[in-house]
Amino acid sequence: MTRIAVLGAGGVGGSIGAYLSRAGHDVTLIDQWAAHIDVMRRDGLTLTDLKERFTVPIKTLHLYELSREWKPFDIVFMSVKSYDTVWSAHLIAPHLAPSGFVLPSMNAMNDEPVAQVVGYHRTVGCVTTISAGVYEPGHIVRTDPMTLHAFSVGELSGMVTARVLKVVDMLQVIGHSEPTTNIWGTRWSKLLWNSMGNAVSGLLGDEGATLNAEQLRLDNLIRVAAGHEGARIAVTMGLTLETVTAMNVAELAQAESRATLEVQADAMARARDVRHLTPEQITHLGQPGRPSLQQDVLKGRRTEVDYLNGYLVQKGRELGLPTPMNEAIIALTHQVERGQLDTGAHILERLVPLLPND
Repeated sequence: MTRIAVLGAGGVGGSIGAYLSRAGHDVTLIDQWAAHIDVMRRDGLTLTDLKERFTVPIKTLHLYELSREWKPFDIVFMSVKSYDTVWSAHLIAPHLAPSGFVLPSMNAMNDEPVAQVVGYHRTVGCVTTISAGVYEPGHIVRTDPMTLHAFSVGELSGMVTARVLKVVDMLQVIGHSEPTTNIWGTRWSKLLWNSMGNAVSGLLGDEGATLNAEQLRLDNLIRVAAGHEGARIAVTMGLTLETVTAMNVAELAQAESRATLEVQADAMARARDVRHLTPEQITHLGQPGRPSLQQDVLKGRRTEVDYLNGYLVQKGRELGLPTPMNEAIIALTHQVERGQLDTGAHILERLVPLLPND
């Protein structure tokens, strides 16, 4: 049987582990949160999604226990924070089977950092669009509708190989998954979606769920303004962007004026509505839907803003393309991280002056 490891058992990694384990796959979860591993080892892994709540027994390893693991893994799903990517790749590399490979199933642009450690031939792109979180040890809360797209998998070379098709078939138990010959365009499209949503949601905190109509309009305008900066960079690089969560992010590249931004803000509102949770669903889940960066802010830990919006700023500077909205979002997020600024709707007013007036 194919031996699977999930390195990083947070919302996404834990979801992958729970569904694959329930489907009968040989899965081992590896994580640095000791209490999380201990609870799963004692009670199993519990997952609550919009349809059900289930618990599965699952193999687990603390990080220090990996050194005792002599049988190699055939497939490794890596779902750690972006700032933990490189050391995590070094950690797992000795435990890959000769034909084994790693799928960076996480936010940001981490395929190359992983490939530089384990080898490009041992790295397969895996873009995930599921939403999930962990608020207590041993319990994953998945908040996206099961009918939405879940994973796109493809070789970094653009090929669709037998191993890509194997992984795609495996992931169908989690949600609709598909192979792609455009893994870089798909990865960039997800980067844009995260850069538009994660940091702004983190700045708003839970007040983001109670915005009035005018605040929500400004919120969506700010998000698509950040997305416009990133989309223009991607197009300049020659990438073909894909649709994410029913939003054609490629159209953001042409949203230069206030009027065209308004059109894209309406598209953003419709895309967000697809993932909107009813009060009854929130009660069932026990938690509202929160992007990962907002969860980090809530937990008082370091965010991935430098690897999301920060990556766009870096690429913009290389190409001579301005990114003022993303730069402002990064600066504000750093203030929130350091406890120098409270989250809330008041932060929108700091970003509104960066919107075009014409």
